[in-house]
Amino acid sequence: MIIKPALTAIGAAILIVGLSGCGSSATTATGTTTAVASPSMSATHTPPGAATSASPSAGRAVLITIKDYKFTVPASVAPGAKVMVKNLDAVNHTVTSVTAGAFDVTAMASATGTFTAPSKPGSYPFKCTFHANMMGALVVK
Repeated sequence: MIIKPALTAIGAAILIVGLSGCGSSATTATGTTTAVASPSMSATHTPPGAATSASPSAGRAVLITIKDYKFTVPASVAPGAKVMVKNLDAVNHTVTSVTAGAFDVTAMASATGTFTAPSKPGSYPFKCTFHANMMGALVVK
């Protein structure tokens, strides 16, 4: 069976992020591997405003987005969370912790990179080493 790729690159990336960890994959005719939901999976829904006891990033992808030379960062992440950095700009950027060795990833132009959040709670200022005006902070709690 040949699967025709019908998604844009951004749509496919969102599909992959949304379905990662499902345990299955499919390869398109172009050789791109994407995650596929298993038929036995069931979705859950939490109503808006409902309280949860889960950590801020438990059970979902943590995403830092770079667009127009600016970082969009989640309010906080769980210690040791996997963090994906999605670069929507046409130039390379880094997410480099000011605290030496905490994290450092290069997100190539129009691509993604990942790193693991520090295991110790706290606020971790970071910068782009290529663009001095780009700064942010990752809050681990």
